[in-house]
Amino acid sequence: MATLTAENIDFQAELKQKTAKPLLWVALVSIVMFFTGLTSAVIVVKPDGRWVSFDVPSLFLYSTVIIVVSSLMFHLGLQAIKKDNQKLATAFFFTTFALAIAFSVSQYYAWGDLYADGIVFSGSNLAGSFFYVITGLHLAHVVGGVISLIVVLIKSMRGKYSSSNYLGVQVSITYWHFLGGLWIYLYLFLRFIA
Repeated sequence: MATLTAENIDFQAELKQKTAKPLLWVALVSIVMFFTGLTSAVIVVKPDGRWVSFDVPSLFLYSTVIIVVSSLMFHLGLQAIKKDNQKLATAFFFTTFALAIAFSVSQYYAWGDLYADGIVFSGSNLAGSFFYVITGLHLAHVVGGVISLIVVLIKSMRGKYSSSNYLGVQVSITYWHFLGGLWIYLYLFLRFIA
């Protein structure tokens, strides 16, 4: 069994620095391919006679604004870390977390509006089924982002980040910005194409 030495710790830190971002980008490309496949399926299936278009609830527009503002707050938190302002960074990270929860709640209530309008997940209306699948799978990815935000928030509260050590924040913020951009694409697609 190998003993933990300063040299081993340095090697592990260096390895983490070299692999974290490339692994994240591999994951992001995979997610892009996944949602490209789903949105392509919509275009292929849309001419089917079971496709009944409907208006996208306005709550989805509000959730779009929320996720954009959350990305801005996260960015401001990263800038605060780069200036070694732990308290301000933590405040921005907490705000980002709160907005992430607000995004998720707004999605839930928007699905409630769909359900109230008779748009359900069923084979009788493919448009509704695809809508629930696409927005639900995006929300599942948001849950991963929220977990990452919680880790960043806890580490920030413990003073683990500094102007020379903020890789975790960079990885998390890249994923969060990606989720925001993906949501904007999906919202526009579902609103104007589906």
